[in-house]
Amino acid sequence: MELTDKNYTNIIKKNETPVFVYFYSPTCGPCQMLSKLIDERLEAYGEENNIKVVKCNITGNPKLAEAFKVRSVPFTIVVMPDEKLKYPELGLKHETYYFELIDKLAGKGSFFSRLFT
Repeated sequence: MELTDKNYTNIIKKNETPVFVYFYSPTCGPCQMLSKLIDERLEAYGEENNIKVVKCNITGNPKLAEAFKVRSVPFTIVVMPDEKLKYPELGLKHETYYFELIDKLAGKGSFFSRLFT
């Protein structure tokens, strides 16, 4: 799902679960890699775990980029239901980081801890 200046209130302010927000630029190579992961797997995984996963193009949504103080991309952050910001990350991480973050937000243990319980 695409987060924009126009739908910000409906997606962020009216949400009762954590929202994983990914800021990107269409001209950024690492951003394209993360966009593919989000589109193909992470968005559905978040939905399965009651975590909303959204993308925000900083070029088309400069107000949001400014509000979240985005200076470089890819940049991810989680907006909690009380609108507190958590887990800011700059740069591309290994895909397991993103899945484990969703697990953490959903109240699950990490993938590895679930293997050995």
